[in-house]
Amino acid sequence: MLILRPMPTCCLFIAGLLAIASVARADDEQRIKRAKEILKLWTDGKYKEFVATGDEKVRSLFSPTQAEQVKAGITFKLGDYQSMESAKPIKAGGYFSVDFVCRFERGTGTLRVTLDKQDRMAGFQIMRLQANVPYEPPEYVDKNAFREEQVTVSAGEFPLPGTLTLPRSGGPHPAVVLVHGSGPHDEDETVGANKPFRDLAWGLASRNVAVLRYVKRTKEHPTAKKPAEWTLADETIDDALAAAKLLREHPQIDPKRVFVLGHSLGGMAAPYIAARDEKLGGIIIMASNARSILDLIEDQTQYIAKLDGDYSDEERAKIDELKQALAAIRAGEPEKVTEPILGVPASYWAHLHSLDPAGTAAKLKMPILVIQGGRDYQVTMADFRLWKQRLGNCKNATLKLFPRVNHLFIAGEGPSGPAEYQQPGHVDEQVVKYIAEWLTAR
Repeated sequence: MLILRPMPTCCLFIAGLLAIASVARADDEQRIKRAKEILKLWTDGKYKEFVATGDEKVRSLFSPTQAEQVKAGITFKLGDYQSMESAKPIKAGGYFSVDFVCRFERGTGTLRVTLDKQDRMAGFQIMRLQANVPYEPPEYVDKNAFREEQVTVSAGEFPLPGTLTLPRSGGPHPAVVLVHGSGPHDEDETVGANKPFRDLAWGLASRNVAVLRYVKRTKEHPTAKKPAEWTLADETIDDALAAAKLLREHPQIDPKRVFVLGHSLGGMAAPYIAARDEKLGGIIIMASNARSILDLIEDQTQYIAKLDGDYSDEERAKIDELKQALAAIRAGEPEKVTEPILGVPASYWAHLHSLDPAGTAAKLKMPILVIQGGRDYQVTMADFRLWKQRLGNCKNATLKLFPRVNHLFIAGEGPSGPAEYQQPGHVDEQVVKYIAEWLTAR
């Protein structure tokens, strides 16, 4: 603690303060240097050494495989790591963090390394990923037809920043909540060079439908729970319910015409959201599984591995290892799976495997729209056929196939693959038009 005492001269007092500040800066520089060393282990692919720098909690919850998968996820979005551009120290709650702005091939990422008092890694977070590609609205958007206001979606202790896009025409308007797919997402559900949720928000608002989108809880509050404790309710359902409630209370929204649109994992959650909120006007399920999520993981992995022809020996070994892990979960023994699957503990996948979104949807009385892309390799026509089978006798259900669009509902030709997401595109206009007409007709 610094105790101020009378000094013989003003010069000596100032010199003392400068000396203390110098020591503090030197200490900060040493800790920044330590954080850089830890980050470099990760960027160099030394994942075991990287995790070994962590405290007991980090080492128990974060494996080298997960560290590698985090790197693969960023590389998929932004390309290979190139350099570190800046380092900003942050002090809070007894911890010392450094936010590193890192340059990748196709953009920048802000990565936070947090140190404890012993300079061990106490946290590692992706704070922001920014692709180089600027967003240009599609031609079907009329920016003069709507305005936007910032809102906060809150289901309790984890508030989420969001944007409400409101038509300028006279209300009250029908409105829709956009619910993200799997993984930590921003409010635009940015994937590679694309922002499908902004396309939907601006496209629907140009057609007199209000839209609420928000940052997903796993992105805004990634440490809200231990990885093994997250459920679909924590990740998605509770916040979507809070968003729908917020819309019903807005003076320019028709409270009887508030809908939920779930994409991918959000579509899987949509029937469960509706089961907990009978006031909803209906749900839209976009590119969502009707089969077990484990079937999708297996199919996607094999599809991607075979895009370049046939499996390599390494790919075949990893697929066999994945199949064994999925078999253990199907057998009700997730505790036998010691390594995360796609960066997530087996207990999380076991929870999703236990769900029956199509069966839950079949029990709903409210309007349901199921939309599928014919070129979607992540959620395939096998799922759409099952949705038709399970909902075929439900008069409140409408099912629509768009043959040329992929998982992001962007039109294209030929087989789809991960590389396609790196090309800028927009949700197909026919998809936006169909959703708008379905919503306004309810």
